[in-house]
Amino acid sequence: NIHIMIISLIKILFLFFVCVYSDPIPDTSDKCLSCQDQVKSLEYIWTNATTVEEILNNLNSECKSTFPITNPMKRQVCEGLASIFVQIPPSLFKGMDDLAWPIPEAPCALLMQCQMNCCGESDPPEQVHLSLASDDYSVMGVSWVTLSSKRSIVQYGLSESSLTKIVSGDTTTYRASGWVGTIHRAKMTGLEYGTKYYYRVGNGYDSWSDIFYFTTMTPFQDVTYAVLADMDFDSSNTISNLIDLVSSDSIDVVIHSGDISYADGYEPHWDLFFNRMQPIVAYVPYMVTPGNHEFWFNFTSYKKRFYLPGVLDEGGSGDGMYYSWNCGKTHFIAGNSETAIDTANFSTNFINWLENDLKSVDRELYPWVVAHFHRPFYCSNSNACTTKGGNTLRSEAEQLFYDYKVNIGLYGHVHSYERTYPLYNSTTVQFNYENPQGTVYILQGGSGNREGNDGYPTELPDWSSHRESAVGYGIMTIKDSIITFDYYESRLSSDGGPILLDSFDMTTWGN
Repeated sequence: NIHIMIISLIKILFLFFVCVYSDPIPDTSDKCLSCQDQVKSLEYIWTNATTVEEILNNLNSECKSTFPITNPMKRQVCEGLASIFVQIPPSLFKGMDDLAWPIPEAPCALLMQCQMNCCGESDPPEQVHLSLASDDYSVMGVSWVTLSSKRSIVQYGLSESSLTKIVSGDTTTYRASGWVGTIHRAKMTGLEYGTKYYYRVGNGYDSWSDIFYFTTMTPFQDVTYAVLADMDFDSSNTISNLIDLVSSDSIDVVIHSGDISYADGYEPHWDLFFNRMQPIVAYVPYMVTPGNHEFWFNFTSYKKRFYLPGVLDEGGSGDGMYYSWNCGKTHFIAGNSETAIDTANFSTNFINWLENDLKSVDRELYPWVVAHFHRPFYCSNSNACTTKGGNTLRSEAEQLFYDYKVNIGLYGHVHSYERTYPLYNSTTVQFNYENPQGTVYILQGGSGNREGNDGYPTELPDWSSHRESAVGYGIMTIKDSIITFDYYESRLSSDGGPILLDSFDMTTWGN
């Protein structure tokens, strides 16, 4: 047991200290340092309860001297406003702490007084991640980040010593919350099916990444997916487990249904997250949908940092907010359940696109249809999501799911795991998974974040088949006529193996 604990500790230390590149260059400009000094002073004042009480007493004294006893109504209003005022700054600092914002750096970045450089002075390519950037398996998308805006070059080939193919990409960037960096995007083309390729990214002459590898898909093969949602930059156990799975070639694709990194407007946390995920997603494609924690700056960070099929010519929103993709025997719907004001909603444009997309699926080629998005249709968790945003989303899309026989709905938002029996219109269709005549919904929002996981009440609806509150990840294997879904806890058991918390098989709708 001690041996296992030591190995686990070494993995975590490697993850957090070796996989992360050199520290980003700090902003030492006068403007930035002045802002930080002012924020520090404000923090010192407004997080000290005694000082806040003194300020309130002084304001109340001003109210009394300004509005004599003969005018009690105005004095009362003045004192009420003073009481409200002194609560605002402490609440703001508490809110920043809840968001894991470093103070004073984060507020000064948000105010555009400080630059948040993505990368270190040596500026090697970092945050490398793959995506299935086309329905054509001879294409693989790759994205990475540097501080400079030099060329975007990918070298790839059949061995580490023979990277004979070269492709150029393009760049993009954004300036939200003071972030400074260059996002590179490219497509590796002309790939053979079912073949292992090695690649590196860089500027073409003096700055290169390590050499990574990936294996292309073959049409209609069996595929194993890691299923995540609501995972932040500090979820070390889940990330460590996924690194092991990638190293042993046990997963082919990672699906992340929103709440990616929990940057919440502090852009360096995106950089940190991608560097920690690089040992996973530089080797297997990373397919994502937006969550509510990505809504900052109208989802700009999400839209810019991911290179997805919807960005190309296959349809969808055109900016990665919603799109569809095919893999193996499955047609995937990547949906957007978010709004710019942090509420649950499928837009009219999405619903219209969704119906047209579902109509076009050839179920002979793709017997499985899986939808992944962020907010849940159903959950029995203490969060009460079924009666909150779930009602809205079900009223907008559940009929389409039923009419076009969507097999599985994957989502997160609520920090736990739950699978339903086959459902339609809040009613259990059957209490097994053999040729189900309804959609099975899997809540997997328990991948690990600073907010913690949620529990379950004692009384549960009959449609809830299994629930877990432990931090974990899903493994979904899709074959011709069967899906196997496993949920593992994100830690090792005493014998060194993963801890399986739930497992079920289902056959396809109509077989």
